[in-house]
Amino acid sequence: MIQLLNIEFSKVKNYTTFWVFICLYIVLVPLWFFGFSQLPLPFFPSEEEMFGFPTIWNFITWIASWWNLLMGVLVVVITCNEIAYRTQRQNIIDGMNRRQMILSKFYLITALGLFATLYTFMVGLVFGISTSGFSEMFSGTKYIGVYFVQTLGYFAFAFMFAVLVKRPALSIILYIVCFIFSMFLPLMLGEVSAQFMPLNSIQQLTPFPFFQEQMAFIAEQDPNFETPFTLTQTVRSLVALGWTTVFFLIGYFVVRRRDL
Repeated sequence: MIQLLNIEFSKVKNYTTFWVFICLYIVLVPLWFFGFSQLPLPFFPSEEEMFGFPTIWNFITWIASWWNLLMGVLVVVITCNEIAYRTQRQNIIDGMNRRQMILSKFYLITALGLFATLYTFMVGLVFGISTSGFSEMFSGTKYIGVYFVQTLGYFAFAFMFAVLVKRPALSIILYIVCFIFSMFLPLMLGEVSAQFMPLNSIQQLTPFPFFQEQMAFIAEQDPNFETPFTLTQTVRSLVALGWTTVFFLIGYFVVRRRDL
C-alpha cells in the first residue's frame, strides 16, 4: 500500500494545480467558517455557542463539506490527466498490473479524504479550544467520522466521472451539474425517497447546523409547518457507504476493461 501511495504522490508532488487546490482548501475552510458565522440569521445561537464545543463539530464539518466539491474537482483533474497523457499505460509498461493501478488511485483518494478530515478536525479544535476551553472537547466528534465518509463519497463519485468521461472540462461540468440536479430531487421524488439517492445521501451526512433551531423558528412563523422526515445518521451513513462502493466498483470495472 505504501509503495503504491508513494507512486501516486510522485505523480502529483510537482503538479502546481494539485498544490493550488490544497492551499485553497486550507485557506477557504476557516475563512468561510468564520464569515458564515457572522451572518445575522435569526435562528443562529450566540457566537460563543457556535464556536464552542460540542456545537462546532457540526458547524465546521457542514462548512467544510462545501469545499469537498473543490477537492472532487482536483480528483477529476488528476484522473483525466493520467488518461490524457497515457500515464496509466506507462504504469502497465513499468510492471504495474491494472488492479494495483486502480488500488493506487483508491489509496490516493483515501489519503486526500484523511487530509481533509484531519485538517477540518484541527480547525474545529483550534476554534473550539479558544472559545470554550477543553470542556466537552470530544463530544459531538461523530461528525468528524461521517465527514470522512462524505469525502470518500465525493471523491469516489469524481473518480467515476473522470474515468467514464475522460475529458477534464466536460467531467468537471457534469460533476457540478449532478450536484445542482440533486438539489431538485426532493421536489421530484419527495423528501423521503430523495434521501436514498447517491449524492443526496452523501451530502446530508453533514446536516445544516442548528437544524432543530431552524425548524422551531419556522414553526413559530407558520403553525401548519411540519418537520420533514430525516434518516438517522447510522442509516444515512450506510446508504452513503453503499453508493461510494458502487462508484469505486464502476470505475474499477471500466478501467479493467478499457484499452489503455
